[in-house]
Order: sequence, then structure tokens, then C-alpha cells
Amino acid sequence: MRYIMETYTWLSVATSGIRFGPDREAVRAELQQHIEDKAVSLMRSFPDMEEREAGERALNSMGDAWALKQELARVHSPWLGYLWRFTQVLVWGTLAAVLILILDSGLDMAGYRRPQEAWAVGRALYGDGVPDWEGERLALLQVDGEARLGRSVLSVSRAARWREPERDCIYLRLRITWDRPWETNQMSINFLWAEDDLGNTYEINSARTLQEGWNWCQRDLALEGVPPEAKELRIHSKLRDGLDLAVALTREVFP
Repeated sequence: MRYIMETYTWLSVATSGIRFGPDREAVRAELQQHIEDKAVSLMRSFPDMEEREAGERALNSMGDAWALKQELARVHSPWLGYLWRFTQVLVWGTLAAVLILILDSGLDMAGYRRPQEAWAVGRALYGDGVPDWEGERLALLQVDGEARLGRSVLSVSRAARWREPERDCIYLRLRITWDRPWETNQMSINFLWAEDDLGNTYEINSARTLQEGWNWCQRDLALEGVPPEAKELRIHSKLRDGLDLAVALTREVFP
């Protein structure tokens, strides 16, 4: 209908001076609603008036679109809109950064140490800390290795031989880091196993600590019964072939 096209044109002209898009759309919607409300009011006052005539009268009462364009352009500064949008981005970006820091600091998990306690356990296992369990560290090993497991990387950064009342074992600090955070699967670390150069195999299922971040999982895991004669461990995955992470056991740095 003609008056509909005229209304569309009038709205386009009147709001064309507003350079900030969200403001322009909001003002356009407000003006259109005002025209429609006026048309409804006219039809209530004059029941015999047709919708077309009411719409035309309502539009004519809005005044000159070009004059209104200049006024709206003066009132709606684009910099205020850009500042508002920048503030939104800044607020959401800050919240996202805080969330990532919280996740990356490690999560409390049932049955495992809290992040602060995990740090203390790490010092006891590989540093100068004092363990809160009965046991004695026999040797600290120098290790450094990593290997890919699908779209993730498995790395070993710490190792130590320990004698505990119920077992002799080697503790390894294993970490899995995923390329894509949305593919993170902390259960993957439960499906690892190891073999030594003497032909012995080991389950990797006993952990002192567990820490998790937004795209990583780290545990201090124990391998029970590894003989002192073993010179190397090789870590594999039960879920998929291809993982072959070598861990040397000969480079003792303590005692």
C-alpha cells in the first residue's frame, strides 16, 4: 500500500543521520510505533475512518523527515554509542578473563587435594617440602618429555622415587593439554599405562593430586613396584594407538 511505502521512506530519511547502528534501529522502531499508535487513536476517534487514511494522517502529523533527521543527528552522538559498546565488551571480556583464571588455577575435585594443598604436595614430592603422609623420597629424577595424543599433548615434567609403608613407587607429574578447549576430557588421563625396559607393565591409576584448568589436566601419579634396575618407562594409551612417551629413570639429581 502507498502509505506503507511512504512511512518506510519517511522513517529511513528521519533516522539516516544517526550514525550508531543500534541507536538508529531503536529510534526507528520508536518512531514507527508512535505512528501506529496515532493511527489507532484516529480510528478510535473516527470509527468510519479507513486504516489507509488514518495511517496517512498519522504520518503527516510527524512533520518533515529532513528537519527531524538534523535534530536526531545532533542529539545522538555516535561516540556515546561506541563508548557504550566498548564498555560492554570490556565488562564481558573482564568476566571471561576472571573465569579463565579461576579455571586455570585448578578446581577442587572430590577425593583430591585443593589447589593450595596440591602445591604443598608437589613440594613434598619433588622439592624441599615435608610430606603429610608417611614415606621417604629416595631419589629425585630429572625428566623432560612430551608426545602428542590425538589433538592433545601429554607431558612429564617431574619424577621421584619414593618408599612408602605399603609400596615402593615412582611418582610422575603428567599433564595433558588440549589444542581445543571444548574437546577437553579429563578422563583421558585414566586410560594410560606404562611399561619399563625390563618388560614389566604398570597401571597408572593412583594419584596424590589432581588439578584442572580450562584446557588442561594434571596429576601426580604413582607407578607401583618399578624396580631400581629399570632405566626407562614408556607411557601408552589404552584408548588409541600412537602414544609412546619415553621417561628416562637414570638421571638422578637427588640424593
